[in-house]
Amino acid sequence: MSLIEISGPRNASAPEATIAGSVSAPHSYRRHARANVVVAQTSPQRIDFCRSLTIKSPGQDDFVITHMRRSKPGHGMTESQARVEAYTACVHLDDFTAYDVWCDERHDSSRALRAGTIHINDMRQVWRADIRCPFQVVNFQLPQWALDEIADEHGAPPVEELHCPMNLARVDDVFRNLALALLPALARPDQTNRLFVDHAARAVTTHLARTYGSLRLQKTPDRGGLAPWQVRRAKDLLYANLSASLGMAELAGACRLSVSRFSQAFKQTVGCPPHQWLMMQRIERAKELILNTDQSLSEIALAMGFADQSHFTRVFSQRVRVSPAAWRRAQER
Repeated sequence: MSLIEISGPRNASAPEATIAGSVSAPHSYRRHARANVVVAQTSPQRIDFCRSLTIKSPGQDDFVITHMRRSKPGHGMTESQARVEAYTACVHLDDFTAYDVWCDERHDSSRALRAGTIHINDMRQVWRADIRCPFQVVNFQLPQWALDEIADEHGAPPVEELHCPMNLARVDDVFRNLALALLPALARPDQTNRLFVDHAARAVTTHLARTYGSLRLQKTPDRGGLAPWQVRRAKDLLYANLSASLGMAELAGACRLSVSRFSQAFKQTVGCPPHQWLMMQRIERAKELILNTDQSLSEIALAMGFADQSHFTRVFSQRVRVSPAAWRRAQER
């Protein structure tokens, strides 16, 4: 998984902007002209909000995570939808009680779904829906390459199909919790940690491929953590990009490991996932700047890659249990 593009709320009026540190191209904020609701298309004007994270792979379809809500009934019929080589896995965060769905013009489902229910739809088929109730969903549009990538990393045969149709939809607490963990990133796209989104997207893909596909992970002997040179290489790369954003693929490649192997070995060696370790280093470097420079907190926040001073203050306070301003005053006594 590669570049992450981050789309803010549908009513955002900010122009296109970039965040430094991407490998193949900048992160950017873009309005989506359309939004995927349940398994069919709608325009953003018909929903309360639509926030998306897009993980791009050059020359291939996008992996898109979207959080949407409509608080009033009466959405009505959805719009035309193109066929794509992908699956849409949808988890309902609220009860979904009044609707009809058609697949390739055949009626597919209308049974009520309770919060936490997941269904997966093959987007090579054409879906449309008459939605009469309010809804809140998180959708994951998984292109085939994402499934192939996970299978390749584990030395497993390709995952040919994900199977959890709407008429067999079921509650999946693991998947719901993965979706809930991504809501802060979707709510604050300018504060998103790319390593965290990479980590979460791979966890989602692996769970879906194992639970609803053919992926079978064989137990392998514990091969230990990273070698000393790999620890140095990974930390050097992260230190050099404290204010930017590396992806898991870049770190794993530098250590000559698959992403899944690198992620497991890094946590085993260091004691936490790469995205958590990176955040701790950013806070420690920020402390050094507070102690040894006259830079303002807003300048330090931007230098360390935080979206703004409020983002810096929130993260610093969560980890240090005191605000940056209070910590600075305490050091001056």
